Amino acid sequence: MPLQEKIAKRIHELRLSKAMTQEQLAEKANMDVSMLARIERGSRGDIRMGTLDRIINGLDVAYQEFFTFGEKENPATQLASSIALIQDPDVIAALQKIVNSILKTPSQH
Repeated sequence: MPLQEKIAKRIHELRLSKAMTQEQLAEKANMDVSMLARIERGSRGDIRMGTLDRIINGLDVAYQEFFTFGEKENPATQLASSIALIQDPDVIAALQKIVNSILKTPSQH
């Protein structure tokens, strides 16, 4: 599936998961609802980065969450996407130690 279609599908999925109408998201993203509808359908050509940024902010999700497409990713990719959402430095350090011990690599600390 082309990236444009993945992005359109992701916007639609996230909007529905937040129980938002197109009108509500368009208002939060400061854009015309008809443009949002065309983007969600994939009938809008290339989407500008500024427009995508406003939509992501309107959905109130992190960029990592937005770009974590739910397709049949391999388990390592799914795990990496999940880890990318972790904010706690202590948890990240603990996970790094686990990975290092599994890979038998020296610790970075």
